[in-house]
Amino acid sequence: MVSGLGELAAGRDPECICCPQSVGVESGAGAGASRPRFLHTYAADLARSLDGRWWVLDDRLDAPSGLGYSLQNRIIVRQTLPRIFRQAHVQRQYRFFRDFRASVEGMGPYRDDPLVVFLTPGPANETYFEHAYLARYLGYPLVEGADLTTRDQQVYLRTVGGLRRVDAIVRRVDSESCDPLELDPDSVLGVPGLANAALEVRVSVVNQLGAGALEGPGILAFLAPLCRQLLGEDLRLPHAATWWCGHKDACDYVLANLSSLVVKSAYRGAGSAPARYGALLGDAERDALASAIKAGPGSYCGQERVLLGTTPAWVDGAIRPMPFTVRVFLIWSDGDYHAMPGGLTRFNPSGEDAIVSMQQGSVTKDTWVLAGGRAEERPAPARSRVAPPARRPASTPSRLADDLFWLGRYLERTSQLARMFSKLDVLSDEEIATLDPGVAVELARVLIAAQEGSPAPGARFEELTAAARGISRDRRHRASLSNNLDHLLRLIAQAKARLPQEAWKIIRCLGEALESGAPADSPVLREQLSMFEMLAAETIPHDTGWRFLELGRRLERGHQLVFLFQGLVAGGSNRDLSEFRLQTLLHFTDNLFMYRSVRNGAFQAADVFSWLIDGEENPRGLRFQAEQIKQLLDALPADFAPPAVAALRRIAFQLVSSIRLADAETLAKSVTHTRAFLAEAAATIAEISDRITQVYLIHAESPGWMDRVH
Repeated sequence: MVSGLGELAAGRDPECICCPQSVGVESGAGAGASRPRFLHTYAADLARSLDGRWWVLDDRLDAPSGLGYSLQNRIIVRQTLPRIFRQAHVQRQYRFFRDFRASVEGMGPYRDDPLVVFLTPGPANETYFEHAYLARYLGYPLVEGADLTTRDQQVYLRTVGGLRRVDAIVRRVDSESCDPLELDPDSVLGVPGLANAALEVRVSVVNQLGAGALEGPGILAFLAPLCRQLLGEDLRLPHAATWWCGHKDACDYVLANLSSLVVKSAYRGAGSAPARYGALLGDAERDALASAIKAGPGSYCGQERVLLGTTPAWVDGAIRPMPFTVRVFLIWSDGDYHAMPGGLTRFNPSGEDAIVSMQQGSVTKDTWVLAGGRAEERPAPARSRVAPPARRPASTPSRLADDLFWLGRYLERTSQLARMFSKLDVLSDEEIATLDPGVAVELARVLIAAQEGSPAPGARFEELTAAARGISRDRRHRASLSNNLDHLLRLIAQAKARLPQEAWKIIRCLGEALESGAPADSPVLREQLSMFEMLAAETIPHDTGWRFLELGRRLERGHQLVFLFQGLVAGGSNRDLSEFRLQTLLHFTDNLFMYRSVRNGAFQAADVFSWLIDGEENPRGLRFQAEQIKQLLDALPADFAPPAVAALRRIAFQLVSSIRLADAETLAKSVTHTRAFLAEAAATIAEISDRITQVYLIHAESPGWMDRVH
C-alpha cells in the first residue's frame, strides 16, 4: 500500500464509496458506457521526518496537479545531464504517461477514435503552464468551460466545423466549479449540464465530480480505523496524527496543544482557510484561532507538525540542506493502480520547513527511482488511438480559432507599427523631409492616424513625429503601439498551449519591453516580433488553427497596405506622385528592396502601382494577400453551413478578381479611380473578416450548426 486513500481506492469492498468497483455501472447504462472509475488519478504529499520515517501529509483526489511539472523536470534534467542519467539507470516515466493516456481513452463510451479534452480554468490560473504542458504532451485539446456544451446529456466540443462529441474529460477545474447548474451557480469555469452527463455515464470525468470530498484533512482522523474495518489491516504508510475538532475530546486536545499543532480546515473547497502553524502565531493570533475553533469546531482539525527532513539544493550559489516534501502519483491502468516512478519534490529556498508550496515561493526538483538494471517495459495496452482526432480540420475549438485569428491580426498590426516607427529616422537621414517636406508631413500624419490619433493641423514634421511617439507609449490610448502590444500579449497567453516553447521566451521579452516603456523604434521590440512571426510561420502545424492565424495576418497585411496607399497616394492629386512619395510608400510597406531588385529601380507610378497591387511575385503585395485568403478559406470546413461558407468564399473570389482586373496605368493616372478601388478593397477585406467571425467563430450565420455533431 502506498498511502491511505490510495489503498482504499484500490480495494474490493462494494460498499466503499472510494472504491472504484462500487461506482461501476451496467454495460447498458448510457450510450455504450463502460465501467467508469471514480478515482483515476491519485496524489499524496509525503514528508520524511528528521528520524528518517515517511509520513503522508495530504491526499489529493479532486484535480491533483503536479504531473506536468514532474514531467518537465524530468525532460530538463535528462537533457542537461544525459550521461549521468543513463549511468544511474533511472526508471523512465514515459510508460507511466503512455498508460495514463490509454486508460483515459478506454474509460469513455467505446469509440474507434475517442475524443479526450483537458479542461483548464484558463490562463489566469497559477498552474496553467502545467495544464498547457501536459495537454500538449498527451496530445489532448486544452479547453475551457466555454469551449464545451451539453446536448441530450452528452458533452460536445464547440469546433469550427460544428459540435464534436467528447468521450472523456481530464479536468483541472475543482468539482464545485464544474457545473453552474448543479454546483456553484456563480462559476464561469464549468460546463452547464456536465454533472448530469457524468452521472448518466455519457462522458467520463477524470477524476469524477465530488472526489474532493475525500481529500479533506479531517478524514485523516478516521483513515486508520477505516482501513482496518474495510481492508482488515493497518496502513503501511502512516499519516500525520490528526484530530477532528468535531469530537469534544479531540477539540480539547487541539486547544490545549495549539502552540505545537498545525490547524487546518477540516474540508477542502472554496473559502477554506489556509493552514495555520501554531508555533508561528503570536499570542493574539493564537487566541483568535482558538475562539474560531470554539465557535465552529466541526470546521477545523489539528494535525501533528512533522518536522521535515532535508535534501541537498543549490541555493544562493551553494549546496545547502533544505526541508522538502514529495508528491507521488498513482493512476488506474489495465485493471490496477500503478505508481509513477518518481514524483514532484518541492522545497522552500528560504529554508523554513513550515510552508512548502509553489504558490508561496517553493521550487521543484526531479525525483529519481533507480532500477537495478534495465527496467522491464510493460506492453502497451491494446486500446490506444492511432491519430488524435483534434488534428482533423473540423476539430479546432471555436474559441481557439478566434484567439489565433486575432493573434494574427494583432501580430501584423503591431509589427507594422514597429516597422514604421523604425523607419522615421531613416526618412530624416535620407533628407526626404527636406527635399520633399510634404511627403514627410503626410507620413507622420498617417502614423498618428494609424494609432487613431488626431494630428494637429499645420504642425511641422518634428512635432508630428513627437506626437506619434507620445501616443505609441500610451497603453490606454486605443490602437496605440503599446495598446496593440498589450492585446497581442494577452492573445499569445491564451493560445500559448499551441505555440512552441521558444514563443514563451519571446512573450517574456515583449512583456518586459512593454512594462519598461521601451521606445516605439526599439530594436529589441522589432527583433522579438520578427522572431515570433518566424515561429508562427515555421513551427506551428499547418492545420486549421494555423489557417485562422494566417487568415488574420493576411487580412491585416492587406488592410495595412490599403491604409498606407490611401494615406500617401490617394489623398493627393496626380501631381503628387513624385519619386520621393513612391519610394516612401514602398519603404513603409517593406517593398523597397524587392522592388529595386525586380524593377531595376525605375520609380514610375504605374510600375509601383502594379508591383504593390497585382504583382504575382510580391509576397507583400495586395494580390498575394487576396490569393492566400482565398486558399485558406477554401481549406476550412464547409459541411456544417454550406450556404454561409459558399457566400464567404464568393466574397474572397471577388476580392482576387477585382485585384487581378485592376489596371495600374489607369490607377496611376486617375486619383478618382485609385480612391474608388482602394475603398472597395478596404470594404471587402472588412467584410471577409466580419463574415469569418460570424460563420466560424460565433456561428451567427449557421443556424443549424449545433445540430451537426461528429
